[in-house]
Amino acid sequence: MPFEERTISVRDVELNVLEGGNAEAPALVFLHGMSDVAWSLAPIARHFAERYRLLLPNLRGHGKSGRSNAYTFEHYIYDLHTVLERFDATPATIVGHSLGGQITARYAGIFPENVQRIVLLEGLGPPALPQPDADQFVRRYRERLLERFAERPPSRGMADQAEAAARLMRNNPRMLPELAALLADKATIVDGNGRLQWNFDRHAGAIFSGTNDDGARFWCKVQCPALVISGDLSYEYWGGVFAEERFTGRYAPGEMDARAAIMPRGRHVPFQHSGHMVHFDEPDRVITEIEAFLQEEA
Repeated sequence: MPFEERTISVRDVELNVLEGGNAEAPALVFLHGMSDVAWSLAPIARHFAERYRLLLPNLRGHGKSGRSNAYTFEHYIYDLHTVLERFDATPATIVGHSLGGQITARYAGIFPENVQRIVLLEGLGPPALPQPDADQFVRRYRERLLERFAERPPSRGMADQAEAAARLMRNNPRMLPELAALLADKATIVDGNGRLQWNFDRHAGAIFSGTNDDGARFWCKVQCPALVISGDLSYEYWGGVFAEERFTGRYAPGEMDARAAIMPRGRHVPFQHSGHMVHFDEPDRVITEIEAFLQEEA
């Protein structure tokens, strides 16, 4: 099933949106995560093409969507709100991975009338981090701030898409080779010096430079059914993202169950053989769980 690429303007950026499926059916929206692109969720989305209208936005700063001078949850939430309005796609079911899941959960709490169901794939944030004292917090904040915005020499890039696919497979060893090849094509761009680069704005990561621990204030306002899927092997990812003392990257027993339960109609399903990229690691099971969830009575 082919996707059509659409472009809409949202204040300071042009957003690229993949559209496909059944134009007369209810909307099923997929939101990717940080340093990813909409195409990574396309193999999952295609399974639902006959019964749903599919919308897969590229987040600002990612893929063919425009770069921005600002990346905050407010920007991302308003971008999603605008996509749903412009495509006349409410009430929608939204599937969000990682950052896309955090955007989805907040959006569902703020605009409950626009959301029918949500699926959060590793979308409720990292495990609880050790709490630093004030001196440690400010020192680490300063380090992250300076590192995030420091000038860097241009990346040497990659020789070709084969190298890009190999890097994806190295970082995601459970990924299917055909998906790695697809993303090597869709998630790269040739820069002005003829080098193949990943097509992400590294400054988009500024959304996580400070503290973003207010999610539960939105989760408790989610009125629709919510399916939370986590990967038991996600410590492989989280342990590398946060170089904190005494932090293993592992969720405490019952931690994700407790987060899902903050949403009045939330439930948690752990995937024993998946890491953070659950849609790469167990795509068939992701499809099965979403399919069953969509068929449940509201």
